[in-house]
Amino acid sequence: MESPNEWRSWELHSSHEPLGLPSLAAGAPLTYTIPGAVEQLVISASFTYTASGAAGNRTPFIRFLDQSGSAFCEVATPFLLVATNVCRVTFGVGIVQFGANSAARIGAGIPAMRLGDGLRVQLGATAQLAADTITGARLFVRQWPVQLGGHYHDGA
Repeated sequence: MESPNEWRSWELHSSHEPLGLPSLAAGAPLTYTIPGAVEQLVISASFTYTASGAAGNRTPFIRFLDQSGSAFCEVATPFLLVATNVCRVTFGVGIVQFGANSAARIGAGIPAMRLGDGLRVQLGATAQLAADTITGARLFVRQWPVQLGGHYHDGA
């Protein structure tokens, strides 16, 4: 039986929201944390990956992390980027992989997973180098407000 203080989503009310994510310092993957006032299903994620001039193969990915930072799902594109490539990378529910190695646009499908408080979405690339950058990151999510103990919670 549920505790009266457990969070539950309000099934009748959901919205679709585009979310712009800030660009970070070069060399770091970008991480977004699901806020406690909502549950979110990531419908798509998109970002521009700029590989530095340093040699090496990079494979763009999206990771879904638990509250401890451990990945419970990771999806990578089937394509590689190399030095000086600039690529718009897209992941989405229902997307069939597209692109080619070093293409200007590549993408892959992701599973539909409804994420709760404190879970995280991370965008990056394997073998990401210190001068590589991620910019223009956007998520498109379906979100549901949650309620505590049967009372609607609007995040305030």
